[in-house]
Order: sequence, then C-alpha cells, then structure tokens
Amino acid sequence: MAAVWCLGAPARADAPATYYLALGDSGAVGVQAGRGPTDEGYTDDLHAALKAHRPGLRLVKLGCPGETTTTMLKGGICSYAAGSQMNAALDFLERHRGRVRYVTLSIGVNDVGCMLDGDLACGVKGVGSLLTELPQITAGLRAAGGDAPVYASMTYYDPGLASWVKGDRATAIASVPLLDAFNGVQRAAALVGGFKVADVSAAFAAHDFSTEVALPPYGTVPLNVARICAWTSQCTRGDGHANATGYRHIAAAFLHTVT
Repeated sequence: MAAVWCLGAPARADAPATYYLALGDSGAVGVQAGRGPTDEGYTDDLHAALKAHRPGLRLVKLGCPGETTTTMLKGGICSYAAGSQMNAALDFLERHRGRVRYVTLSIGVNDVGCMLDGDLACGVKGVGSLLTELPQITAGLRAAGGDAPVYASMTYYDPGLASWVKGDRATAIASVPLLDAFNGVQRAAALVGGFKVADVSAAFAAHDFSTEVALPPYGTVPLNVARICAWTSQCTRGDGHANATGYRHIAAAFLHTVT
C-alpha cells in the first residue's frame, strides 16, 4: 500500500508567497552526470510534492556544486552578493522571517569524499572541518530563521558500494562503516541545530548485503549495490551523483521527514 503524506489542509491559491530554501552542494541543485544542474533534483521533486498543498510555495535554490562546509561559510566556489552561501542564506531567512516554511541542507560529502576513496589522511582533515563547521551551519540557520520553518538535513548514500561490481568486494564492504561515521557527524550536527534528518542512507539500503537482486549486466548483487548502480551514475560513469530516479527517492525521504 502506498504511503499517504498528511500535509494538512491545502493553502488558498491566492495565499501570500511562502518559501522553501534549498541549501548545500551539488545535490541541492540537482546535478546529474554529464548534465550539470537540473530541475530533476530532490529539491525540485520535494518542492512539487509540498506545493500541491501549498500553492504559494516558492523554491529558492542557493546550493553550489563542489561546496564544502568551509566554502559554504567563507565562499570561494560560487558567487554570492553576500560573499558566501551561508551569508546569502542568513540574509534570505532574515528578510523573509516568518515566510520560509522549509529549509533543507545537504553539505559535507565534499569534505570527506577523499576518505571514501581511500585517502584516510585527507579524510581525517575533512572530518575535522565537519565536526567544527557543520554545527555552526545548522545552528546559524536555525537562529536566523526562527521556529517557523521545518529544517531538515540528510544522511548520505554510499557510492563506494559500486566497487562490488568491479570485482572489489572488500572495498565495497569496508566503505559502509566509513559512511556510518560520516552520517554520525551529520546526525549530531542536525541535533545541535534543531534539524530533522532524512534517512537517505536507509532509502538506499546502505547496509543490506543480504537481500540479493538481479541487476543486468552485473548478474545477482546485494540490494545496496543494486540501488547505487540503479539510482546513481557511479557504476556506469564513476560519478556518484544521483540520477532522476535516485533524486526521487531522496525527495521521498525528505518528504517523509518534513511532513
């Protein structure tokens, strides 16, 4: 039976504009392999679902491909009039206080991507940045936006599982505890900032090596491996960005969380 999301009574069509503020890295702007930013990302899908019950809801994307927690706070990759994505977000929240209904955040994977690729020294440095900067980001956003918005961040899926179909099962298995450590930091920072957490890792079945499914052309593989291959471009192109299907599943995890 399909899940039914309870969003409350639909807003009037002539209601004043309200906002969904989407923040973070390439995921927040729907980057897909070979296409760059798209309108088929999880923020677009989530906005469409939420707007069905809030006709005046507008999506504002401030995300930046390649963004880390450091560059989100200080700038350096994408251009913002306020100097950084964080400053732009704080300015938007303060200028539209009481009219922002949702804030989503996906940030941090670029801090530690090297660790998931096996560069532990680089990963340790990235984890250090996460531990100090991610709580600053979540708490700062909450302070600027007040209690009106629903705030949500996410756990991440595991592109490292794609090693399984390349014949390296040991690396695929070893990638999961590294992902768990990273997601633990994500959850802790969410708690500090009063954010809910969309469990994208669970949606991608990151721990499920037991359930076997058929996945052409690779044969029979564990469910977690199959979902990485089917929902991202990691197995075919070595690009861990989600595809349109993957983004729809990420959006569903967020929708479950914010409603």
